[in-house]
Amino acid sequence: MNIGTPEIIVIAILALMLYGKRLPEIMRAVGKGFREFKNSMSGVEESLKREVKDIDEKIKEADKLYDQSAPAGDANAPKKNNKDITPDNLAG
Repeated sequence: MNIGTPEIIVIAILALMLYGKRLPEIMRAVGKGFREFKNSMSGVEESLKREVKDIDEKIKEADKLYDQSAPAGDANAPKKNNKDITPDNLAG
């Protein structure tokens, strides 16, 4: 559904006729709501970035512990293959 310039003009004229003096209040409230929504979304984004960073640090710590636990040259030590670690393997 495409809304062109003529449709927007008609909507604006109708809004002015119906809401007149209250239109600035309404637009201010809409702007405030949009700003709050945008701020909350940026908060969620920051939270997700923090969680990903924490998980990455835990994976690095686990890799260090794994490297320290297997003696060098031990033929019976399991082989570490980072190519096997994918988001699908971590989730399931």
